[in-house]
Amino acid sequence: MKLTLRFSILMLLLGIIYLWMMMIKTTPDQETVIKQTTGTKEKLRRSSVTYDTFLHVQQLRKKKLRYFCRQFPELNTLNVSDRAEHLLSSMTVSPKLQMVYCKSTDVAIDEWEELIQEMEKRSDVTIPSPLLDYHRPDMFPHQLRDYNLTMLEQVLRTYTKVLFVRDPFQRLVSMYMQDHAGEITFDEFIEDILIMETGKSGVSSSSVISLCHPCFIQYDYIVMYDFLKIELYHLFKRIGAPDGIQLPRSTDTKSKLTSEWLAENFFRGLSKQQINQLAEIYSQDFAAFRLRNSLLWNKTLGTIR
Repeated sequence: MKLTLRFSILMLLLGIIYLWMMMIKTTPDQETVIKQTTGTKEKLRRSSVTYDTFLHVQQLRKKKLRYFCRQFPELNTLNVSDRAEHLLSSMTVSPKLQMVYCKSTDVAIDEWEELIQEMEKRSDVTIPSPLLDYHRPDMFPHQLRDYNLTMLEQVLRTYTKVLFVRDPFQRLVSMYMQDHAGEITFDEFIEDILIMETGKSGVSSSSVISLCHPCFIQYDYIVMYDFLKIELYHLFKRIGAPDGIQLPRSTDTKSKLTSEWLAENFFRGLSKQQINQLAEIYSQDFAAFRLRNSLLWNKTLGTIR
């Protein structure tokens, strides 16, 4: 009886081992599962964000921006010549695509600009324009500051105007990594930023509000860096991009995770005083745009006066 019981237990164990080995053989490895899952999520994410949803989100962002601008009527005009020159130097023109866009120099979306240049060279991308002679596209400069007053007014009235917005702290990390890493510490870099901003109007000169003047320029689209890949897809369709155009590489998941990891580690090294000062000088960006994922977000609440 005991022998029969032992034999039954042995056969049961062998059966379990056999089934486990078969499962290993037929189950894809972890990397394959991750790739398949990521690809599926990306397709579902893009298909779930319809063009109507994109437009609805745009309306919500512009509504919030208009509310902010009503609180600060002095931002609705450019009554100082150097501010106007500063604005023009921050805006880039794509004559063939009939688009003007503004971004700070530290926003890492260079592939977006490369893509614009590629689209301008393609013969299958044509958008009728009363301002552009397609036989002489080189006659139209790519910097808004190079236009005369008449052309400037026509461009701002008829072209699609796009504003790129990114979390101020992420922008500081990007600026540090591009130009200062290895030379000074991040803490020293932040101290230099705070010293440069001391004595100004209380708002950073590198804020989106200061650089792109969204209360003065009526932007058609506000593109958030966190959703860049999805929003560019719909924006490209809006400006007439052909099917099959490839989106920027800088928006991949690995790049974003690395950027977030760096930001979190640098943030931990800052003092409470530094965090409060950064929150103050970028407070208008937080008030004008939904940047709730920012590490500085909670520090900005209640700082707008």
